[in-house]
Amino acid sequence: MKHYNPITHYDPKTTPFDNSEEAWFWCCLCESLGCTRSRGGHKSIIRPCESSDIIIAVKRLLKSGIISQEHAKILSKYGMQQIPPHPNLGDSPRICKLWDEALDFLNNILKQKGIVA
Repeated sequence: MKHYNPITHYDPKTTPFDNSEEAWFWCCLCESLGCTRSRGGHKSIIRPCESSDIIIAVKRLLKSGIISQEHAKILSKYGMQQIPPHPNLGDSPRICKLWDEALDFLNNILKQKGIVA
């Protein structure tokens, strides 16, 4: 009989992200490259999640009303561009504020899951 051994959140061979912005950019890059099942990443860094785990966290924030559709659109747009919004690049302060808010909420979830240090 085969036994199921669930994967725990902590694996000493994985490297958590420094912050939610880094995790989000990695997630968007994986999605754009079609490597949604990849736990690996750049060079020999093994991440403690799949890109889908981060997307699920964002969807959970959206569904619960913690972030708005506008937050999600900004996350998506700038995540796919791989650069955060910045007033010096012509982005409005409101967009920058929504980006920061969304990442702060995402950070809380990702820390609980051990995805962010």
